[in-house]
Amino acid sequence: MIMAAIQHESNAPGSKFSDQWISRFEEYAVNKNYPKGTLIFSEGDESDGMFIIREGKIKVFMSDESGKEMLIAILGPGEVVGEVASLDGQPRTASVSALDDSRVAKIGVSEFRQFLEDNPDLAFEIIRVLTSRMRDHTTSISNLVFKNVYGRVVWLLEKYSEKNPNGTFTVNRKFTQQDIADMVGSSREMVSRVVSELVKGKYISIDHKIITILKLLPRGW
Repeated sequence: MIMAAIQHESNAPGSKFSDQWISRFEEYAVNKNYPKGTLIFSEGDESDGMFIIREGKIKVFMSDESGKEMLIAILGPGEVVGEVASLDGQPRTASVSALDDSRVAKIGVSEFRQFLEDNPDLAFEIIRVLTSRMRDHTTSISNLVFKNVYGRVVWLLEKYSEKNPNGTFTVNRKFTQQDIADMVGSSREMVSRVVSELVKGKYISIDHKIITILKLLPRGW
């Protein structure tokens, strides 16, 4: 079955920087390696720059006073993090840590401003990516308010999916059920029920944490 209805918001061209932008960006940046599990920066920290992910995956999250985490996003190669605080000079709005052994290109705040002065044509690239992020956050808020847990899980799976040659879709992140629960604002037990029903209905398959969407997911359950 052709799943034309699936929307790939996170993987649309607008959510990542172009190769041209990254190539020029790296002339002003330094490469840094972060082992898996490393806390790269914390919510509330003063900004010391922004990062382009070159290899690996990182997670963006917020936490409350008790240490409970809310997972905001999982980012991969070509995506940027830390850009907001670098642009407005305010403290970090979230924490970031490495999910895998990761390599990033880091550019300091003053170097970033110099980069923009030297490459004014690429300012629109930043606006494009930030606008895409804003659209994504707006959709996320809408889903949390107006959709039930099932609808939010379906949205998340479709958001991170990429089409395969055989017409199926593969979720390009190795989510645990706890990851999914954290991102959709639900309990792991409820997410487990939804995922189990989708597997039972042969809508998805899971192999070594890789989720494949086999056919169009029902809009409701």
